[in-house]
Amino acid sequence: MTSQHSAGPPPTTHPMDPRRGRDLSPMFSAFLCWLLGLEPMTSPAITGIVVSSNCVLAATDQNPLFDQHLGSLENFEANIRGWGEACGADAGMVESLVARMRRTDQ
Repeated sequence: MTSQHSAGPPPTTHPMDPRRGRDLSPMFSAFLCWLLGLEPMTSPAITGIVVSSNCVLAATDQNPLFDQHLGSLENFEANIRGWGEACGADAGMVESLVARMRRTDQ
């Protein structure tokens, strides 16, 4: 008889669950580095974002123009909240990250 041991709970189906590892979008990972004020862990690295007409646009270290379309504002808010939930992050911190992203629209 063989037994199977798990190293931990399996990843959820949520696309932003950090246990999914490489399944996170590289641009979302780059966006998180920018949003959290971390050193870039991807290439290209995001150097700034702007929210315009419900779209999140980014400038990168390879292209200083804000023409890299990352997705809709609603999707990014949902992804940030999902990432925070999957990480077990404090709800207040997650909401402050959402607010920081929204402030780029002002």
